[in-house]
Amino acid sequence: MLKPEDEKLAIRIGEGLLRGGFRVATVETTAGGLISARLLSIPGASRWFERGIVAYSEKSKIDALGGVGINPKVLKKYGSVSPAVVEMLVENFCKIVGADFGIAESGLAGPKTSQRSKKSVGNVVIAIKTPNGVISEDTYFDGTRLEIMQKITGCALEMLSEAITRFEDNDS
Repeated sequence: MLKPEDEKLAIRIGEGLLRGGFRVATVETTAGGLISARLLSIPGASRWFERGIVAYSEKSKIDALGGVGINPKVLKKYGSVSPAVVEMLVENFCKIVGADFGIAESGLAGPKTSQRSKKSVGNVVIAIKTPNGVISEDTYFDGTRLEIMQKITGCALEMLSEAITRFEDNDS
């Protein structure tokens, strides 16, 4: 069950997308589908939610068929928890599925740090795609694995809501 403030945020996002005739797509890694679940908990989400993918494995980030199709050289150079890669995840996926807005995130939820990453547990990158471009935020969350996943979800949805509002303000 959603908390009232979580439900209001998802409703606000849906209303903003609906007003503009936009669709949203999600690329989740660390959140594991929680972002999509929050958005889809709102009745009528089918009018503005295009689709989501949980691109957890490295292969799913690279694979263009059923994945996101990012360049493996970029992934190796920057690592999956980097603005360059997360921005590419959201841009590529939105292009593939025809979504106007998008969310992508990647991070480390723990309880241990990945052997492949120099980042520590709690490091997260969230990127939001709008019709005007992509913004990203490199951030840190503390807590248990589930708490980090929930914090990523909340932050990503807040960022999307703000991006929709900015877009509407600039477009009017």
